Amino acid sequence: MPNNGVHMVDFDAYLKKLAVDSDPDHEADVLLLTCMDFRFFIKIAEMMKGIKYDHVILAGAALGAMTIVPPKDEPLKPDWHTTFFDHLDLAIKLHSVKKVVVLEHRDCGAYGPKGFGLLPADPTDEQERKAHEHQVDLLSAKLRPYDLYFCSFLMDVPAESDVLTFDQLVCT
Repeated sequence: MPNNGVHMVDFDAYLKKLAVDSDPDHEADVLLLTCMDFRFFIKIAEMMKGIKYDHVILAGAALGAMTIVPPKDEPLKPDWHTTFFDHLDLAIKLHSVKKVVVLEHRDCGAYGPKGFGLLPADPTDEQERKAHEHQVDLLSAKLRPYDLYFCSFLMDVPAESDVLTFDQLVCT
């Protein structure tokens, strides 16, 4: 991922701002939506330490929640779409969730030819960013009636280290 500084964020600093001031037993700071990719679970759990969150995992993260692939306007996986929003509704009712954070990642199989085919086998960085941003935009629009804080990121694991970097996509 090019580090041109345009969208890069300090994700640890961002997470520290998510914490709710009060500490009720059944209130969560955020609903976190991530992909099912096993490469990121331990890192994400480490970063989320100290944050009370509900976690929804769907292949492709925002893509899994929306599964809208052009030229269709309806989800290809309506059950996945419904499942995400059912979980969100319950998280709001049970844990007073007021924020949704989506962690997308580069090299996501759900976006590629073996998944939903939004990207070719070797996409450019720009193709990847645009595909992820589009699904996040669709999800963000669908969440507007909920009046929730929404923020999404595209993460990458550089080959030369295991440090995750984050490209901010959409925050509302």
